[in-house]
Amino acid sequence: MEKSLLELSQLVQGKLIGNGQTIIRGVTNTDLPFENLIAFIDHPKKLANAENSTLSALIVPIGVESKIKPVIQHQAPKLAWAILLQLFNPPKNVAPAISNHAHIDSTARLGAQVTVEPFAHIGAGVVIGDYSVIRSHVFIDDDSVIGTRTTLHPFVMIYPNTKIGNHVTIHAGSIIGTDGFGYAFDGTKQAKIPQVGNVIIEDDVEIGACSTIDRATVGSTIIHKGVKIDNLVQIAHNVEIGSHTCLSAQVGISGSSKVGSYVTMGGRVGLGDHCEVGDQVMLGAQAGLPTGKKIPPKQIWIGAPARPYQEMRKQVGSQLRSYETQQLVNELRKRVEALEQELADLKTSKA
Repeated sequence: MEKSLLELSQLVQGKLIGNGQTIIRGVTNTDLPFENLIAFIDHPKKLANAENSTLSALIVPIGVESKIKPVIQHQAPKLAWAILLQLFNPPKNVAPAISNHAHIDSTARLGAQVTVEPFAHIGAGVVIGDYSVIRSHVFIDDDSVIGTRTTLHPFVMIYPNTKIGNHVTIHAGSIIGTDGFGYAFDGTKQAKIPQVGNVIIEDDVEIGACSTIDRATVGSTIIHKGVKIDNLVQIAHNVEIGSHTCLSAQVGISGSSKVGSYVTMGGRVGLGDHCEVGDQVMLGAQAGLPTGKKIPPKQIWIGAPARPYQEMRKQVGSQLRSYETQQLVNELRKRVEALEQELADLKTSKA
């Protein structure tokens, strides 16, 4: 495939500056610059290095111009770059087919143009919407519902009565609907609390590899529209994740916590049970919230236990200067001891 830079600028609704007839045959980044490819920069200070590369064109922030290369100015260069990356690398089309080596219960209902690959298991009462793709070794238990144009990659396990929306992607090895971690001590042992709820995953959700989402004890664990979940994430029973929230790898969220919309969590963030995180909150990597903690909307918290960014920044700064502080304290101690000794000697001489 090849496109002119003018065509690409129109596609992403950016402002073209320079030769619009420049031919682009692919998309790359500034670490892998090649001729006839386009990349993006997200800050003017990166322009000089990109200009001196073999790249044929750049996507740049609004107001940035180049005397060397044609550019597309865009208010969100990375987003424009992502659109073009998908244009030049369209997703692989899977030919609709139902394998004779799959197990499909007679009561299951499959929509039009569904793909079911070998060794998949589809249980009783399962409903799968049009154009969905069920890859090899996927296990979908009884009474679950899968929406349209949803893809379940190999070895995904869906427990009973799970509800999954449209345009959802779940990557290999993830497990949806496992029992929540609920027990009550009876004096001698941990008695299991039955986990009789389910999991609801709304439209446009993507879940990475080897993540787990527990069914609710009662009611539902809910993942709202547009949520993006990385690999190796654990979401416990009765958790609710708001729309368009992003969870990075190794995030762990304990039972009955509520996370708002447009929240961003860095890697290895941990939430105790019954926490509440407001809309548009950012939690830095390895941030930890104790049980019951509440964070108001539009705040940035870091650290373990997590604190507001500005507060934690001062604390970390003090810790980094702890050696110098200790040295100063030791020096002051010696000076105080010397002054005390001089005062004692003075009193003795006067006596």
